[in-house]
Amino acid sequence: MISESTISKVRELAIEDVLKPYVSLSRKGSTLMGLCPFHAEKTGSFAVSPHRNLFHCFSCNRGGDAITFIMEKENLSFIEAVRFIAENNNIPVEYTDEERTHEQVAETKHRESLLAALDCVQSYFLEKLRAGTSEECSKAREYAYGRWPEEFCSVAGIGYAPKDGSAFMEYCRQKSLAEEKLFELGMLRRGEDGSVYAMFRQRIMIPVRNRWGRIIAYTARYIGDNPKAPKYINSATSVVYFKGETIFGIDRASRQRDADYFIIVEGAPDVLRMQSVGYENTVAALGTAWTDGQFDQLKKFTSSLCFIPDSDVAEGKPYGPGFEAVMTNGIAAIRKGFHVTVRELPFAKIANDTGEEKYGKNDADSFIRCREDYTSLAEKHFIIWLAQKRFFVASSLVEERKCVSEIADLLRYVKDQLVFDQCVEQLSKLHGKVKLWRDAVSQARGEARRKSNRSDSMNEMQREAELLRQFGLFVRENCYYSVGEDDDEPVRISNFVMEPLFHIEDENNGTRIFRMRNMYNVCRVVELKESELCSLSNFQQKVGSLGNYVWLAKIDRLNRVKEYLYSKTDTAERVRKLGWNATEGFFAFGNGIFAGGSFRAVNELGIVRGDNGKAFYIPATSKIYIHNQEIFQFERLMVHENRNGVKLYDYVSRLTEVFGENANVAFCYLLATLYRDVIFNRTRHFPILNLFGEKGTGKTTLATSLQSFFIHSVDPPNLGVTSVPAMNDRVSQAVNSLVVFDEYKNDLDVRKIAYLKGLWGGGGQTKKNQNTDGMAAQTIISTGIALCGQDKPTQDMALFTRVLFLAFSKTSFSKPERDAYEDLVAMCSLGNTHLTLEVLSHRALFEKNFSNAYSLTKSELSKIVEGEKIHDRIFGNWIIPLAAFRTLESVLSLPFSYNDLLTVAVAGMRLQNETAQESSEMGDFWEALQGFHTQGRAIDKAHFRIKWHRTFRSTTMKEDMIFAEPTPVLYLNSAAVAGLFNGRGASNATANRSNWSTMLSYLRSHPSFLGLKQDRFTILLANGTPDYTFETVNGTQTKKMKVNRPKAMCFNYAMLKAEFGLNLETEVISETEELAEDAEPTDSTSVSPAVTPKPTSLFDPPDKEENAPF
Repeated sequence: MISESTISKVRELAIEDVLKPYVSLSRKGSTLMGLCPFHAEKTGSFAVSPHRNLFHCFSCNRGGDAITFIMEKENLSFIEAVRFIAENNNIPVEYTDEERTHEQVAETKHRESLLAALDCVQSYFLEKLRAGTSEECSKAREYAYGRWPEEFCSVAGIGYAPKDGSAFMEYCRQKSLAEEKLFELGMLRRGEDGSVYAMFRQRIMIPVRNRWGRIIAYTARYIGDNPKAPKYINSATSVVYFKGETIFGIDRASRQRDADYFIIVEGAPDVLRMQSVGYENTVAALGTAWTDGQFDQLKKFTSSLCFIPDSDVAEGKPYGPGFEAVMTNGIAAIRKGFHVTVRELPFAKIANDTGEEKYGKNDADSFIRCREDYTSLAEKHFIIWLAQKRFFVASSLVEERKCVSEIADLLRYVKDQLVFDQCVEQLSKLHGKVKLWRDAVSQARGEARRKSNRSDSMNEMQREAELLRQFGLFVRENCYYSVGEDDDEPVRISNFVMEPLFHIEDENNGTRIFRMRNMYNVCRVVELKESELCSLSNFQQKVGSLGNYVWLAKIDRLNRVKEYLYSKTDTAERVRKLGWNATEGFFAFGNGIFAGGSFRAVNELGIVRGDNGKAFYIPATSKIYIHNQEIFQFERLMVHENRNGVKLYDYVSRLTEVFGENANVAFCYLLATLYRDVIFNRTRHFPILNLFGEKGTGKTTLATSLQSFFIHSVDPPNLGVTSVPAMNDRVSQAVNSLVVFDEYKNDLDVRKIAYLKGLWGGGGQTKKNQNTDGMAAQTIISTGIALCGQDKPTQDMALFTRVLFLAFSKTSFSKPERDAYEDLVAMCSLGNTHLTLEVLSHRALFEKNFSNAYSLTKSELSKIVEGEKIHDRIFGNWIIPLAAFRTLESVLSLPFSYNDLLTVAVAGMRLQNETAQESSEMGDFWEALQGFHTQGRAIDKAHFRIKWHRTFRSTTMKEDMIFAEPTPVLYLNSAAVAGLFNGRGASNATANRSNWSTMLSYLRSHPSFLGLKQDRFTILLANGTPDYTFETVNGTQTKKMKVNRPKAMCFNYAMLKAEFGLNLETEVISETEELAEDAEPTDSTSVSPAVTPKPTSLFDPPDKEENAPF
């Protein structure tokens, strides 16, 4: 699923930039106009409002935001349109990437299929309102455009559902919409006789959208003639829509970055009215009571609210329902920490039959017709407004004292001292004096402290019972009972009760944590998916699987219980990846977060709170899953356990003592990984740390000691047996951490080599997105990689130039060195996450100073190697650990200085560059020799020869080199080969880069070189044919081939063949064999006239060693 951040970035794009390829716009005042791309026209009627980021065509009545435009123009789904816009505007498409079960993936796809179905039926409703030709549709347009401006209807997506529901059902069949999905969404209903009918008929369809603008439901206004039909009906509860969590208008309000506050009105029509006059920061609950969850949603966007209550009256009551609702909701908002004000509407004046005027109901939809109507309403702080209402109806001193206590209790939630003083000043004019109110607030604060210090379970039970009664429920002996509407006997509907603990917020797979207790007082804590709460059978199956937990009622009673539970549920956000969380500003472990300079452990449920009090969910160590060892395996390894008291200085000292100065570079690479996001934003690349050395040099121990800053006592994956998907999963599990891969070899699968190269630029595996759309998506990698192996990664220069190459050669150690090694291993076996926290505590400094340190280091390094041909990527890689250390040197106590590190780094960079150049030169040399051989210019037994040996001794060896099995040795006539190379044109790449003496030094330093050994080689004439001499012996003239015995350079041919793909093997065949091959074509082999038959395969050795004379 595409992430929230990507959708937000797409929505924030200027709409005129997105529409530029489709329509030419010209400015007319504050609006851009052009020819509509949806229909043919000569006069422009297509308007774009840059300020509102919306479009509207006054001819065809299409309208909406940029995503809506692309959906209609390119015939794409919502997700496809978001990706289309992102890719065409250079916005990286990020996906929610977490480990999901098949069931979770299926649930996500199901949710997306429901949303796609709603997108489809929306097109039907829009078409009927915009272009329906029937008289019924004309009347619907007249109603809609008479109530709201035509342009606004287009932008808001208001449509019409005709009276004939069969047309709607036929449309759904043509669009292949599954009938069960339409039933689930409440678009279709089944009658008592089993017939199917459309739920919405003869109604203006008002879309209800979620925060991201997706349609999740409808609220529908009846415009027919049936007086018994309800004026408004809403969609049924579904997986994508629940009334108690939905805020109408949040899609527009959340995008108002410059809004100082949100306006809260009573219902959807009021929101539409306010939006139509320009107040897009208006929202409403789809019910009279706001829940804690809805207030928590608002907290993400604003801290100030302004209520506009309906002005109405109720016979026999001091206030109408509109005032009562705002009083209740305003008190709740104050207690949630909002700054709350009220703008009260005047009562409507209604004339009766005798001409007398009476006061009647007024609401925002009826009263407000322009912005001035809104601004004309006097704004009061909610506490002042509430006090005026309360004191107006207070008829005794006792009631007045109750009013003072109530208002004073609210005042203690006002944190702004200026606002507090103003409220007290205004209250003193309404009742009493300033001192009275200040004393009352002090008393309220003291009472609140006393209540928090003692258990007040009885009052809590009373409040709980009152809340239950509001939903037609009560609890007895840990069982829910349902109360009938006609004073029927209560009916037991379960043998358990549920305590809501947390709603785990997730765009794709939201869950809820409950504590369930049955009538036998057996308690279980469980995490339920939304799908398990929206389906009666799923719910019954899930709770039944936990033990003796039985639900006895139908879905309507379950929905009633859910509404009650949801109204008092706290919200937590799931932590998708461990490591650095840039959005929230903390570093996550599997058992807590590091935020605000301290580590905060999760509670038994896996919940932890951040600096702003926001709750986060990390389920790895939750008691819910404590007995399931098959999930959260990585998260349970990456935990902070402060069991190690070692200091950072001592750790690095021991590291250097064991592994030498190269360990300092490796440690600084670790520092860089902890701030990889900052570095990558500056450089757009991040190198791989390559630890190279023979077996026994301790390279893997060095890597795992660095890894102990995150996880410990875990062997790194072996690249030889690890698949690319497994590699991708491992490196994508955490951000700003370190992943170690062991046993790198040059003969790895080319796909693994390609994957490793991609990590340098932050790209992981490209694979099918399993969540919803099935499109290809690349995993974004945000971690450091340590690569250990006994092979230099020089076979692919593109990989070698993407690593920090550190070579380790020491394989024998003294006793003090072995003791230091054992101490280091013991030190790391306890984990070093406490050192991770120490380094992370300087993030603000790193963010501020790294860019400057990087520029200084780059300039300094450039001067040191000025004139040297250092590969650009290698140069850029070595800057990073230097700049990271330079940034933190002033705050970290370490046993080396920047100048010490610089000396080691410059030497390391030069060594890596020389190795890269040498490997490149060697590859060119053998490739050229291969070419000479193919052309017939490099001839067997003249320029080279291949012999098989079980033992070998060069001219400088005192003892034989013994091979485990017969091994091919390449004898190279260096003088003859030099003639070939020196005779090439100056345009040749190798000839330009290297003279023969340099090439000889490269050849002698290569691991395949065995030494010099004298051998026979044929002397060739200038035309390339063998040179002969004629001798007369006993009167007979004999022709003899001229040979010489130079010292040949000898190489392990098998190694050259594996590393460079060299193939100098030849085979001799007769003319008869050649004719036979022509008759039955097979793979041809190269032919040399100067060689004797050899085995077809080089690696099928002959029966005896080929040590005989030429």
